[in-house]
Amino acid sequence: MPIQHDSFRRPDLLRLPYDDYRAMPAIANSDLSRLRDALNGRYQKPSSMSGALGLGTAFHTALLEPELYEAGQPGINDSLVWWMVEGVKLNPTLNELLENGVPEPSCIFTEPTTNTVCKLRADLVTPETDRGYTIIDFKTTMARDYNHFLAQCSGYDYDRQAAFYLDALGADRFLLVGVQKVEPFSLYTVEVPTHMLQEGRAKYLRLLQLLQPEAELPGYLTDAVRDVRNGLMGVND
Repeated sequence: MPIQHDSFRRPDLLRLPYDDYRAMPAIANSDLSRLRDALNGRYQKPSSMSGALGLGTAFHTALLEPELYEAGQPGINDSLVWWMVEGVKLNPTLNELLENGVPEPSCIFTEPTTNTVCKLRADLVTPETDRGYTIIDFKTTMARDYNHFLAQCSGYDYDRQAAFYLDALGADRFLLVGVQKVEPFSLYTVEVPTHMLQEGRAKYLRLLQLLQPEAELPGYLTDAVRDVRNGLMGVND
């Protein structure tokens, strides 16, 4: 269950262009991933966004904002994208969520434990279902089967994203939908369980704690960690 506080008020869902969302001065789950990568010695400074559109981005656009989809982008197999979209829509449960949900909503909120201003942009939010307020996130995957995808949920920190979003919106459940991007284009739907949410919550709180002004970074941490932290905190060297 999400962390609830006496002062909790579910933040409003906003319909914003992606560029406007990215410009909002708040911490996103993707920012926490940058900090995690720096802590794990995997961080590389962001390069130019030019180049071929990613399959995952193309799929999300086709599924959630089809009016914005541009066919013929370099490196993208349009037929594959639409096969994957059709596979999702052929699932009665997922199709009902798509028909009744709000695609690509954004929100800004204050995380109460660390008092950090944060933001999120969900794939799909369906406030009124027979299972309550539901958040759905679609992941393209090469997972071989359901158990393989389930293992990826923790390894790729999808559990952190689920807890971050669910706590912010006071949602009742978070669904991760793995969409296989090779034949047989299987779907793997995971309702993120309590133990995974607890692990994910611990992950995001640990990272947010490192962004607090009073937090002292241990001397052994690399300059990359300090650079990312300072960048997210708006501190100039």
